[in-house]
Amino acid sequence: MSMRRPAWPSLVLTFLIILYAALFGLLAARAYPAHETNALDLGNYDQALWNAAQGNGLSLTLLPNLGTTRFALHAEPILFLIVPIYRFVTDDPRVLLWLQAVVIALGGLPLYGLARRRLASDWAALAIVAAYFLLPALESVTLFEFHAVGLAPTLLLSGLYFLDRALITPGDPRGLWPGRIRPLPAPASPHHSRKSDWVLGGLFLLLALSTKEDISLIVFLVGLYVLVLRRRWRPGLALAVVGLAWFYVAFYVVIPAHRSGGAGSAYTGFFEALGDTPLEIALSPLRMPGKVLALLVTPANLRALLMLTLPLAFMPLAGLPLFVLTAPTLAITLLSNNPLMRELETYHYAAPAVAFVMLAAVDGIGRLAGMLAGLRPASPAEPANSGGRARWPVPARFTPLLLSLLVLAVSLGYHCYRGYSPLARSFYWSAVTSHQAVGDALAASIPPDAPLVAQAELVPLASHRPWIQIWRGPFDEPAEYFLLDVAHPAFVNRDGAQEGLVSDMAQDPTVGPVATRDGYLLLQRGAPRRPTTPEFFSFVYADPPPGTVPVSAAFGDVLQLVGYETQRNYANREAEPLVTLYWKALAPPPEDYFIAIFLLDEAGQPVGVTQYQQQLTVWWPTSRWEPGRSVRLLANTFPWWTGDRRDFGYGVAVVRGSDAWDVASRLPVVREDGGLGPLDGSTLLPLVRFNRVAGIPYAAGNAAGE
Repeated sequence: MSMRRPAWPSLVLTFLIILYAALFGLLAARAYPAHETNALDLGNYDQALWNAAQGNGLSLTLLPNLGTTRFALHAEPILFLIVPIYRFVTDDPRVLLWLQAVVIALGGLPLYGLARRRLASDWAALAIVAAYFLLPALESVTLFEFHAVGLAPTLLLSGLYFLDRALITPGDPRGLWPGRIRPLPAPASPHHSRKSDWVLGGLFLLLALSTKEDISLIVFLVGLYVLVLRRRWRPGLALAVVGLAWFYVAFYVVIPAHRSGGAGSAYTGFFEALGDTPLEIALSPLRMPGKVLALLVTPANLRALLMLTLPLAFMPLAGLPLFVLTAPTLAITLLSNNPLMRELETYHYAAPAVAFVMLAAVDGIGRLAGMLAGLRPASPAEPANSGGRARWPVPARFTPLLLSLLVLAVSLGYHCYRGYSPLARSFYWSAVTSHQAVGDALAASIPPDAPLVAQAELVPLASHRPWIQIWRGPFDEPAEYFLLDVAHPAFVNRDGAQEGLVSDMAQDPTVGPVATRDGYLLLQRGAPRRPTTPEFFSFVYADPPPGTVPVSAAFGDVLQLVGYETQRNYANREAEPLVTLYWKALAPPPEDYFIAIFLLDEAGQPVGVTQYQQQLTVWWPTSRWEPGRSVRLLANTFPWWTGDRRDFGYGVAVVRGSDAWDVASRLPVVREDGGLGPLDGSTLLPLVRFNRVAGIPYAAGNAAGE
């Protein structure tokens, strides 16, 4: 008996799914030991699930102003299905990141089935799946922490796949699709049961509903779609009613029951211009269409729409009936007064929309293929270009594949500039060093039941405890321990935050250090007050690593800049790039200088300057620098925004006092490496140029003119 070989399309599909799950699961999980995850949101999901696994419900202490459970933020009952993993398998927070990556990757299965039936081509469907996995908006959902709504794309696609099968009848083979389809029946088995398809479709849509409260509006629209366009009133009405019912229960029962003081969703504040309640906001397009239109038509919103349509060669716009189903997500995104919600390729806000964006693209390809088929010659004898009219030379059965490959090519080109995989120019691999190992050890040393306040980036390391909150200032919180990393790139000295920490440690008699190593502070209430140990300052001195751009520039007869390296902001690749400067003291510095970083415009002229000390000089001012030793200074505290600049640069000056604009207060610069000469009377050293390509800044040149 011979075994049937699996078809090549099935093998390729399996490979694509495994590749996406493995690659993006690894990238997402790698951020955890690199301390690049955050209290918002991996930390608060982890604490809630850990508490639930202990029998304490989805208890949460990280956002006390909102409430004490995860339901005070969002209605996400699907989390109860994840609790057994925490209870019986592992409570490592990375399991959430891997789970999200695997579930998102499995979305390729229903998408393949839907595209295959609409386009009547296995290879065209594979091209669609590949384009889906190349979509930066999907990849950002996978990589930006963990969110229950990150599971929604696959659940929605699965529900729609079975809904499509259930809607097929001998007299109407269209199923879910609004236009004509070529004859490729979905049910391949003679034992196919439409009843089981209805059950499975409904089950997956219910699971999608349980990932976030606003999915209710999407399910409501799916019900209207089935009711109006497919003329199936029973299933359509059932879906619409379930969607509306969950909208009411989630927004008016579940969230208020768990919010402090019985208030509604905190996120309605993002739409205060449109109403005070979720219902008023949802009905605002009908109540105040002019105001809604004014809020929608902005350059930032156009950019957000391009993020969903341009990578797919604008095909979703051709599949308009299905693209309309993205309306709830797009309305929430585009009408919000929170600009971060429009960053669909940085955060997770596109999650509910991507399923319908892809189906709209598939339908757009099908519609365009049908139009082009109408341009085919009527017979082989008819010339391909007759009567002065253009004719489409490609056979009809190959047209969907050709258009799908076009979409894939555009997706790949877009991905090279905006994607997250190794194929993209902006690919980023999180670095895990001995510094993070120190933080891991300190976090593990804290008693598991001790109340803790931790820096946001360290919260996921220690969130398995009944009480933990985010460090926001003085030692006012009723915690026993405090864990901070003053060398972390995200702990900027904005508004003197680190200087305030130094002051608080000096003035608060109730808190003392338990351990201080390599920039980490583990403090305990009631511990003896004692000086910071020398081990704390090990983050100060470091030799320039390979790849550092060498510089030779003397500032007065005291300091010498010997090199620099640039790095992207791990939290947001479009944010200001960071720069690490390597210095040496030529002689014992007589005073504490201000290391000022200047913003240079496209002409190389200074237009901005830092106003606060950088991290290192807060803790290790220049008067303490030892001659001959290499000092590593990370510059991450910038007062400017360069998102509207295509070309800009950084410069550096050493200042007596704090007024960096006072040229007379700067030390003179003598450059010895033949690079660009100093500015402003030889007191300001141009350092590096940046060019924004597709919105992402890249180092374009350095002080030596490379």
